[in-house]
Amino acid sequence: MTTNGNGNAAVALEVNEIHKTFGTHEVLKGISLTAHDHDVVAILGSSGSGKSTFLRCINLLETPTSGEVRVKGEQIRMTIRRGEPAPADMKQVDRIRSKLAMVFQQFNLWQHMTILDNVVAGQVHVLGRDKHEATAKAEEMLKKVGVSDKVGHYPSQLSGGQQQRVAIARALAMDPEVMLFDEPTSALDPELVNEVLKVMRGLAEEGRTMLVVTHEMGFAREAANRLMFLHQGLVEDEGDPREVMKNPNSERFRQFLTGSLK
Repeated sequence: MTTNGNGNAAVALEVNEIHKTFGTHEVLKGISLTAHDHDVVAILGSSGSGKSTFLRCINLLETPTSGEVRVKGEQIRMTIRRGEPAPADMKQVDRIRSKLAMVFQQFNLWQHMTILDNVVAGQVHVLGRDKHEATAKAEEMLKKVGVSDKVGHYPSQLSGGQQQRVAIARALAMDPEVMLFDEPTSALDPELVNEVLKVMRGLAEEGRTMLVVTHEMGFAREAANRLMFLHQGLVEDEGDPREVMKNPNSERFRQFLTGSLK
């Protein structure tokens, strides 16, 4: 595996042989990943390759059929209930999820809450922060992503790009070990994409540990230090983004880069 060049970087996330089956359809066929602190891993692949399912299996929004996930060395414990895999301890899952902040395609903001309250709520209810501390943290993170003037607004009053920046602020406010981005610009109008990518590039430059499912080739090349290309539920190619995008090891990835893989 490629690292960020820091041989002393601790392992932030370890995923081992994740499989996921829906009915008779095996979506993930054994994917492994080790991400060190400060790694930015771009995950590419055509529609149906398993990218989003892989991300959702990491924080158990989808329950893996088999495989292991470790966050900062702690394995998420699994068991079998009624013949199906299930988390052994939901309190552990909730605690670990707070370390794996996820940013979704569709923002997932609470429409009945102000922007400020959207960023405060998780801190209070999940992390147990008092309201004053959570509010100060929320204001800091909203300023960081450039929407501090929108604290009293509701999501419907913001553009898609502004809403996604609020979602990033909400994730940051949880002080996560790893940030998971599931195609964060795919629901945005083209003119709004760059404002979100600018924030994400800034996070990468800060040394945030990030896994990013994306179609943004420029971001993958410039901001990521690792690239994984998934095809039909398997890792088809991986390595340093600049190197592997220039000289793909896989013919399928070569076809993907030229737009011919559907």
